[in-house]
Amino acid sequence: MINYLTKTIFVFCLLISNLSAQEDLEIQNEQFMPLHTKILWGEKGLIRKMNLAPETRKEELKLRNKMLQNHQKIALISLGLLSYQYSLGLNVIDSGYASKYISAHRTYSKITWGAYMTSASLSYFAPPALVYEKRVSSMKVHRWLSYIHFAGMMALPVLGKNISKSGYELSATNLHQDVATATLVSMILSGLLTILPY
Repeated sequence: MINYLTKTIFVFCLLISNLSAQEDLEIQNEQFMPLHTKILWGEKGLIRKMNLAPETRKEELKLRNKMLQNHQKIALISLGLLSYQYSLGLNVIDSGYASKYISAHRTYSKITWGAYMTSASLSYFAPPALVYEKRVSSMKVHRWLSYIHFAGMMALPVLGKNISKSGYELSATNLHQDVATATLVSMILSGLLTILPY
């Protein structure tokens, strides 16, 4: 009788803990979710409307974890490539627009841009987190900086083409270099913020 009662209490406790664990998987403070996440993953988000979302919240969180881990790895590669691109750009200017540096800069710009956009996609399309907060945190500032370096990465190819179209005018080169500097600095700061506890 005692053995049966112990088993019943144990099973009951397991059920209760499992129920509360499922409740913990729900999105908390959804009103503070970033706009792009709401558009994609909100209650009436595009991914949910197209039935592309995983069947359970637990599967969503596993997918989020994988996507963000890959985002971090590819973002580090992108940062390295962008740093190299930046130094190649300086070589182009210092060499008086030598064709070997221009060719290398063009080639690596495509690789860098592709790696960056892959990394950005993994972050922007990831399922929602467990908790969103109103307060400013290192992850929130990381996200705000991502808008700056995303805009920079969208502008850089256009500004690069503008340099050759303008006949390598100094003003076009300076604008391209200024945007590249802002993009690189915002990426470095964004990366550093990911290692802060809050």
